[in-house]
Amino acid sequence: MKTDKIKFFSKKLNRIAYFCITSSSQKYHSSMNKSIIALLLSVISISTYTPCHAAKGEKSVGLRAGFTTTNNAPVAGLYFKYGFTDYFRLAPDLDYYFRHDNTDAFALNINAEFPFALGKGSNFNIYPLAGFNFTSWNTHNTISVDMKSDSDDSSTRSSRMGFNVGAGVEYYATPTLKFSVEGKYGCIKHFDGGIITASIGYVF
Repeated sequence: MKTDKIKFFSKKLNRIAYFCITSSSQKYHSSMNKSIIALLLSVISISTYTPCHAAKGEKSVGLRAGFTTTNNAPVAGLYFKYGFTDYFRLAPDLDYYFRHDNTDAFALNINAEFPFALGKGSNFNIYPLAGFNFTSWNTHNTISVDMKSDSDDSSTRSSRMGFNVGAGVEYYATPTLKFSVEGKYGCIKHFDGGIITASIGYVF
């Protein structure tokens, strides 16, 4: 029913836009006016898309950035998501925790997400998540060489396996573009902490 209303509304807008283009060409014979109205028509078409939400077979890739409380540092990374059903998808991602307090890390996460729409026909989804992580931590040990400011930077690397639990919210701006905000807690021996990220993704 809602889709039929959207289609009806879209047809009405298209007729109005066509009338404007015809009137504009008769009055001004200006290609600039036609271009402006065509642009407005494109914006109207985007705004009247059928509501988007997670679906079976949907794939998405994107960039994300945020903050982690593990070493109180910025985080940046890449993600990929694949929907096996409308309500279940796998989401591997790779993050880098920037160096702070002499510690930085790479993190590989494989999470299961369970998206559902916030109301019928909504472009917003909420998704609980749970999964596994593998992190490689680099602890830098600064050792003074002499009485001057020279120092020797040695490092110790530690690898850990852990668990993730969290949730996120995503918004489909168009059928091929979405924005997300996600928060999760990583249970990792000696390196547990929270992470919050914002992301932009391409849907296909």
